[in-house]
Amino acid sequence: MKFTKIASLILAVIMVFSLGITAFADDPETGSITINGVTVDVEGNPVATYAIYELLDLESYDTDSGAYSYTVNPLWSGFFATTEAKAYFAVDSQNYATWTAAEDDATVAAFAKLALAYAEANGIAPVKSSANPGEFDVTGTTGKFENLGLGYYLVDTTMGALCGLTTTNPNASVNAKNGKPTIDKQVKEDSTSQWGDVNTADIGQEVEFRVTINVHQGAQNYVLHDVMDEGFNFIKVTTIEHVVPGVSSNTVDKEKYTVKTKDDVSEESGKCTFEVAFSEDFCNELETNDKIVIHYTAMLNREAVINGEGNINTAWLTFGEGFATEPDQTITKTFGIDIVKTDSQNNLIDGAKFKIHDAAEGGNEVAVVLMDDGVTYRRARADETGVEIIVEDGQVRVVGFDNGTYYLEETEAPKGYNKITARQKFIISDGNLDATFNDGIFSTGSGVHVVNKTGTMLPETGGIGTTMFYVIGGVLVAGSLVFLVTKKRMGNQ
Repeated sequence: MKFTKIASLILAVIMVFSLGITAFADDPETGSITINGVTVDVEGNPVATYAIYELLDLESYDTDSGAYSYTVNPLWSGFFATTEAKAYFAVDSQNYATWTAAEDDATVAAFAKLALAYAEANGIAPVKSSANPGEFDVTGTTGKFENLGLGYYLVDTTMGALCGLTTTNPNASVNAKNGKPTIDKQVKEDSTSQWGDVNTADIGQEVEFRVTINVHQGAQNYVLHDVMDEGFNFIKVTTIEHVVPGVSSNTVDKEKYTVKTKDDVSEESGKCTFEVAFSEDFCNELETNDKIVIHYTAMLNREAVINGEGNINTAWLTFGEGFATEPDQTITKTFGIDIVKTDSQNNLIDGAKFKIHDAAEGGNEVAVVLMDDGVTYRRARADETGVEIIVEDGQVRVVGFDNGTYYLEETEAPKGYNKITARQKFIISDGNLDATFNDGIFSTGSGVHVVNKTGTMLPETGGIGTTMFYVIGGVLVAGSLVFLVTKKRMGNQ
């Protein structure tokens, strides 16, 4: 038998740990497995469950020559008889097991996962588990299983990363690297194309989001969850990238993940707006420090919160067996204005009509529509036809604006008043332009204030002034006729 194959396997660094083995001769009948780097909570208790399964019994060994003799643990006879297991191990008629596959990390890791899946499917209990009192002694970030029969063990954790395979001969030590993944959620500010935690947007605008998952080796059961406020309509996941920093960035095939929207996600998921579940094959490709970048879009809708706390989008990742990252969120803000119409004495006046543009001359109209309340206007979506803004009771509310510079055009003035001659500029910068009133009196400088002036009343037809002109004109005409007749008679004589 090629015992050196097993020895090489034992020394392989697989998945999420680096393995170091130290042999002692105090008690050749029992051994121990020490796990370094155990993740613990504030009270020093493991946050994950660690468990060990004995696949093979170590019959004898010689550390000097590197010779090891293994037999199959009776509980695992069915596993080693499967076609899948035979791709890795050969078992002879005397029950001796020999490793026959390649010795690279990926192959060894694939075997470890195969064995774990068999244990779960066939109800094979672990030899010991940290879930059982007294079986896993934790000091600081080091945990230890003791009084073990010498053998070849599968070490697993519920955090989602296999610790791997090791031999007790009699004492083994593994360095767990199954740290928790983290996420970073960001939203894109369209005016600068910069990514951050806060952005501003128009109602009806398509907003871009991205979530970066910072991976730890041995990833299992990765599912991204996302919950949006009512002010958003989720559109779609646009792309997902697998990034190996400094090496490559590749688009993930759609066959490697599943997107479920609100109507399809389970109750256990908290009825997310949507979630992305990654396949086991894809998770097996991931290594520590890899990144998964999920890009998706949503539209800010008419239910959006105007200014205030903004419109929140929250994401988190579940992984392993019931573990989750800390949630991360972004805030999208949109703003409103009050258009206030007064005369030169600051008295509110009705009847004006307005349009909003993005330039002092020409440019594009910023279309608005009347909301269901019948008094408030909002930014129109691309598929909606805009209307004129009509001022009633001296003021009108218009909502759903991104930061920016805008221009107000008066298309019709109140009766008896002159229209403003040029578009009036107003700027929105991270806040509403609200009108304020003190004891019912408008405070100038608030809102978007438009002043109309009335013209001077001209003299009217039939007034005393025109009658006087008519009388004087009639006298002059009569006098001229008398003068002409008299002059003609004198000429004839």
